[in-house]
Amino acid sequence: MTNEFPEGLTVRRPVAEDHARVLAVLDRWWGGFGGEAGSKERALLLPRLFFQHFTTTSFLAERPDGDLAAFLIGFFSQSDPEVAYIHFAGVDPALHGRGVATALYRGFFDQARAQGRRRVHCVTSPGNTASQAFHGRLGFEMLPGDGDVPVQPDYDGPGLDRVVLTLDLDAQPRTGGTLDLDAQPQAGDRDERTRPTLRLTILPTLFSLDHLPDRRHPQDDSWHALVRTPDGLTVIGEASGQTAAADRWIGIYDADAGHGLDVPGLLASVVQPLADSAVPVFVASTYQADLVLAPEPHRDRAIAALRAAGHEITE
Repeated sequence: MTNEFPEGLTVRRPVAEDHARVLAVLDRWWGGFGGEAGSKERALLLPRLFFQHFTTTSFLAERPDGDLAAFLIGFFSQSDPEVAYIHFAGVDPALHGRGVATALYRGFFDQARAQGRRRVHCVTSPGNTASQAFHGRLGFEMLPGDGDVPVQPDYDGPGLDRVVLTLDLDAQPRTGGTLDLDAQPQAGDRDERTRPTLRLTILPTLFSLDHLPDRRHPQDDSWHALVRTPDGLTVIGEASGQTAAADRWIGIYDADAGHGLDVPGLLASVVQPLADSAVPVFVASTYQADLVLAPEPHRDRAIAALRAAGHEITE
């Protein structure tokens, strides 16, 4: 994940002196979540020892002026050689949805893979729905527990319930390297900071996909796109009342269509976040813009992934 860090931030290993800096932002970044008890609990989760003995598996991100922007505290299990653990991570709310947390997590994933780890574990609070959604977008799964949100009662002690999450590194896309803490971005780098961000609209029409092996033109005019290849005719049409829910696709289209054919990265900036969130896509390119289809059952996940990548979505 060399140099794939958004917002012009720099990343380095934490040191012991960073302990006080991180504690100072916890209540503000968490918006006072959990009141006084929550504040005390967060502080107790980050004793100084993490900034002394786990620095080689932890990251700290800073703005150009040196202000703290984000952090991730992790370590490799001493008991299970296949497991890596993310203990605590946080991002300044002003940077939410801009890929900062994702960059930190993927940097940790790459480092864990390089050390032969195959799974990443972590926990979150039952009431922290934003954290649960973020981890779900990255591919984490919740272990079984009590309730609709599977809670592990008293997991960290009496009254300290947790949602336990696990991720299979073998099932995650590789970023092609490890987070380089020394290198600075070079001109021409194509990373998250330079990918285009678009105004995207979710079209009101639900679509269907059909394959006609005989390559004959459809009898009606409800189709939106036809692609004829040696193996038949692909038809993008309008979903009907008979189209099963699982076979309906939403349409994602550039609200500012007409960029021209010589602008690179537009389609990649849309399909890559969807791929990272395990959302299948089907693409029909036009002269003005690309029509990206995603399964209607994955609608919420697709929209969340695109917003997290910096795109503006209108529905």
